[in-house]
Amino acid sequence: MISAIRGKGAGKRAAGVAGLLVAVTLGGAALAAPAYADDVYGHCRGEGVRIRAAASTSSSVVGLCYSDHRLAHRDVSGDGQWDKIYDATTGVSGWISHGYWSW
Repeated sequence: MISAIRGKGAGKRAAGVAGLLVAVTLGGAALAAPAYADDVYGHCRGEGVRIRAAASTSSSVVGLCYSDHRLAHRDVSGDGQWDKIYDATTGVSGWISHGYWSW
């Protein structure tokens, strides 16, 4: 009887720990690049468009965006040629060439 009770408790503890790990993982992703109340959302005009670390073609690629990704617009470069975005689909933040941003 005691081993049966102990077994049930262990299963509940394991499920609780698994749920906590999922919550922490999801919460960590949300904290990495949070959405802002004034975000304006749009999408990428292309498939596999490079998201770069800085507003330059020589900057490293940090991700790719696709037409079905939801992008939050964050800023525009000084020359107006680049848009800073947050890809809400993948969690990647970076810069894309202005021609690939669409409202």
